[in-house]
Amino acid sequence: MTRNKLFFLKLVVFILLAIGLNVCLNKVYDHWMYYFRLARYQDKQFEAYPDTLKYLMLGNSHNRVNPEVFGHSFSYMTPKEVYTQTYYKLKYILEKTNKRPENIFLSIDPVNFSPRAEYDLTFDGYWRKYLNYPELAREFNDPEYLLNWVTGNFFSYVGNYKFVYMSVIFRKVDLQQIKNGYVPPRNYKNFAKEPNRDALGFEIATAYLSTYARKSKIGEAKYYCKILALCRQYKINLILLRMPMTDEYLKFARKMVDLDKLDQEILDLTQKHFSDFRVFDYRNYFKGKPEYFFNADHTNPIGAMIISNKIREELEK
Repeated sequence: MTRNKLFFLKLVVFILLAIGLNVCLNKVYDHWMYYFRLARYQDKQFEAYPDTLKYLMLGNSHNRVNPEVFGHSFSYMTPKEVYTQTYYKLKYILEKTNKRPENIFLSIDPVNFSPRAEYDLTFDGYWRKYLNYPELAREFNDPEYLLNWVTGNFFSYVGNYKFVYMSVIFRKVDLQQIKNGYVPPRNYKNFAKEPNRDALGFEIATAYLSTYARKSKIGEAKYYCKILALCRQYKINLILLRMPMTDEYLKFARKMVDLDKLDQEILDLTQKHFSDFRVFDYRNYFKGKPEYFFNADHTNPIGAMIISNKIREELEK
């Protein structure tokens, strides 16, 4: 065998081994990644959900409203979810299932409207079942969405190595705790006991709001408007929510952006596309009460239950 033939044979073997290793890594990651397991468990519960659907909670982890408090409800929120993903999930529910929510809960914190938020897709290994990546590429005239499709289908673990570590920690998590899609808030620490709450508040505020670049102006919010259009089309009532935030987060958030101005812009945009909606603003509800938080921007189980009950009381009025 000539040297060139031997080289090409080794190259082919190497490529085949690399492809096989990548397939195995991708399969293992898709199967065991913590957030993927949670989301798939939610999917199964939603498919089997037999009841009428009075309230449907959508969006990210800032929509931590317990459906058991309301009855006839389901929580379909997932971590790091943006409105682009929420739109495609709601569209799938309305067009591909027989479930029709009467009302949806949707978080309207300014982090959802930052200039980067609409493009900041994560966990494509899960979201590939809902998102139409070619359509997104055409919508934004951005071929990088096709790269998201490739990553989600063949390389979902790439760039997500910290979730491998998290998945090891939570490998024995009891998914049976999830009821009607509701993932209970984390409870293994309490924000009141953190030694440097200011630093944690600054860290989260910077991560969420830095893309505003001192300009208190919301992003394009194209897919938020698409969600509103679906609600109009299917005659779904809209309930907008601002969950509590810690004093430390809000202190630094207000230094970075004009929260009041952003709130008004969001409401003006909503009013332009959807005339009848309700807003529950509990952002400052736990002012001076860090013991109701898990971290700088998420309530713990006690805090989340208090807000869920408060919303129910207001709706019953």
